[in-house]
Amino acid sequence: MTFREEGEAATRSPDSVFGLLGDETRLGILQALWERYDPNATDNAVPFSELFDRVDVADTGNFNYHLGRLTEHFVRRTEGGYELTAPGLKLARAVVAGGVTGDPVLEPTPVDAACERCGARMAIDYEDGTTWVRCTACEGYWPRRGGELFGFSLPPAGLRDRDPDGVLAATIVYSIHRFETMTRGVCPECGGAVDAALAVCEDHDPDGGVCEACGSSFLGVVRFVCTTCKFAWRCPSYAVVSHHPALVSFYYDHGVEHVPATWAGIARGLHWAEDLVSTEPVTLRLTVRHDGDRIRFLLDDTGTVVDVCD
Repeated sequence: MTFREEGEAATRSPDSVFGLLGDETRLGILQALWERYDPNATDNAVPFSELFDRVDVADTGNFNYHLGRLTEHFVRRTEGGYELTAPGLKLARAVVAGGVTGDPVLEPTPVDAACERCGARMAIDYEDGTTWVRCTACEGYWPRRGGELFGFSLPPAGLRDRDPDGVLAATIVYSIHRFETMTRGVCPECGGAVDAALAVCEDHDPDGGVCEACGSSFLGVVRFVCTTCKFAWRCPSYAVVSHHPALVSFYYDHGVEHVPATWAGIARGLHWAEDLVSTEPVTLRLTVRHDGDRIRFLLDDTGTVVDVCD
């Protein structure tokens, strides 16, 4: 497959792209175009004169120079003026979401949800763009990583106008849908291809809690890594089955609406049984039971479901 490349922007190196942003005038231009942007409009081009008036700069020549630099990547010139390109919009949205400018911290706060291990109340805290969910009583499922039940990413904007329960719900929806794209081989960060591998603890013995050998309650762990931007995701084996149509149908036939992007959907997976079928290659079986019935999923060494049976 070949791609058509036009101009310097098509082959621009990462350091030169970062260099474009190291100037107040260029950042002012991008901000002005973003503030003027209307998602409902058919044309978001801003005339040169209006754009110049919106940016705090006195020298027209200097303004022209910096605008010209941006039109190589983040800004497009049209008949009506100037507008943000797709990379320009992505950059502006990252700033608005707080992903590159904000670093809020939320101290541990109880939420209206119970730990599936011990039944105690859960609490969330937020730091470094991640919502951490921990039990207020037990060691959780990953005691070596702080005793959390799970940790999912959420941009800082996700905290705005939400109470702790709303933050938990938003975190699950935001991350679980991004995770599903990873399981389908597409990186949610850049769209690149994803490699996946299933690892198992051959000495796994959780004894109703956490295995001393691997420090986890889970026998199998799947790791997804983008081959382009290095975005990575690590999850228990049950997570890759949560969206499977056979599982959704199984629960539906038993009167249960299984929605993976909810705490209830995650909680069900915590009770599914794991069995190691083979180590070379790694093969794992997940068994789901409900009302006396069962459905089983066979995972290969990439964490892919290769067989479903009852």
